[in-house]
Amino acid sequence: MNKNNRKEHLYAMAFKLFLTKQYEGVSISDIEKESGMTRGAITYYSKDKLGLFYDVVRHYLIDSQNLDFKMQKMNFESLKDFIDTYVQSCQETMARFRKIDVTIENGSRAYMALILQVCDFFPDLHQQYLENRNKEQLIWIGVLQNAIGKKEIKEDIDVIATARLFMNVFYGQAYLDALSMGLNTMELKLQFQNIYKLLKK
Repeated sequence: MNKNNRKEHLYAMAFKLFLTKQYEGVSISDIEKESGMTRGAITYYSKDKLGLFYDVVRHYLIDSQNLDFKMQKMNFESLKDFIDTYVQSCQETMARFRKIDVTIENGSRAYMALILQVCDFFPDLHQQYLENRNKEQLIWIGVLQNAIGKKEIKEDIDVIATARLFMNVFYGQAYLDALSMGLNTMELKLQFQNIYKLLKK
């Protein structure tokens, strides 16, 4: 296993533990056992457990969830295409959680628990997380403005309020579903499509 693969493997195994047990419930010994790496190898990549937690959170919850990064893979020419791609991206995130640990049935709950820990441990990462949400709103605004320009949707909508509506539907759905079996992406898509029908010319 090369250096980059070892680092990815360590991050994935540590992320699995932090998702399922949370920070306080995970020991360096747990990480050694889960990753199959020695303590020395682990500290080569991160100086201690808190440093590894920081690196893992940044990797999985900040960098990979940044829509600037995600948008590079997205192809869409309309608001409808964007909605489909957005939901697909949510499905891929949920699948990635299940791939890391097939026992994680409720990825939404695990994700939210981890985000709450970020608030407590790393104010700077929490701030970056909030900045990602602001960027997401700007992306929605841009997509909506483009859809108006192409006469795909009505011209008299409040673009900022509509962008927030889409985001609130997503975060509200994620929160409610975290109380049961995890984000229902089919329900999310249905709600987005209903908003789209109201906006359509």
